[in-house]
Amino acid sequence: MVTGKLIRKSACPYEQARIRMVFDYIFFYTLMLVPISVALAFLQDIPNLIITASFAFSFVFCGAIMMTGAPHALPGSMAALFTLLIPMACSFMNDMDISPIYAIPWLMACMLGYFAVSLRASLSLMGLLFLYLGLVAWVKLDHIHISFPPTYSTMDRYVATPFLMLGYFMIVLRVWGVYFRNIFQLQRQQALQQQQEFSALVNQNLIKQFMLVKGLSRSGKSDFLDGNTDLVDARFTEIEKQCDSALHYLDGPSRLPDSL
Repeated sequence: MVTGKLIRKSACPYEQARIRMVFDYIFFYTLMLVPISVALAFLQDIPNLIITASFAFSFVFCGAIMMTGAPHALPGSMAALFTLLIPMACSFMNDMDISPIYAIPWLMACMLGYFAVSLRASLSLMGLLFLYLGLVAWVKLDHIHISFPPTYSTMDRYVATPFLMLGYFMIVLRVWGVYFRNIFQLQRQQALQQQQEFSALVNQNLIKQFMLVKGLSRSGKSDFLDGNTDLVDARFTEIEKQCDSALHYLDGPSRLPDSL
């Protein structure tokens, strides 16, 4: 329902694989945010609940853009940007925490920007991340005091981290694991198609060669019965030439004439 219009508009199998990758990322990340939102609501952590809810709604918005048929680079770049900026906001509110809870989403954002959009988009996201980490380093090293709202406790951090890491790894395995599997399948299908095309060309050309040899053989037989030995030698020479040509066609695609 979400990606159907995009897939029908794209004839390239590689682009279709990228469309499915962007959708998988949006869908499974949103799915992971649902229990997190429930847990934050139970803990009455209103600031982080607002950020997490906005995170989920931003992904829903990206899915709605995909449903309209917009090129996959647009929702892909938006999803990557949201994955970078919203955890930054959550990190800033939690005393500028840059632990793996936030580092892995930042890494996933840069990966999504690379696979879904381009290397330039990924480098731009990495530049934003570098600026934020530089800001955190400046604040922490210079002991600049910033008033933060109450952050999660050490107990909450160590309890939540294993579940978040598990969710992140499941998203990575699902999104990029399936994406690379689709790419390998496409490459296998292309190799099989090229092999079938080559076999068809070889068969077509060999049929022509055998028909020529058959015709030369009949002509040589008639010349032999008529006593034209000079023509018989010429027929045998031509038959040998056609046989050599057929052997060359069997050596590989480089042997096939350009006219085929």
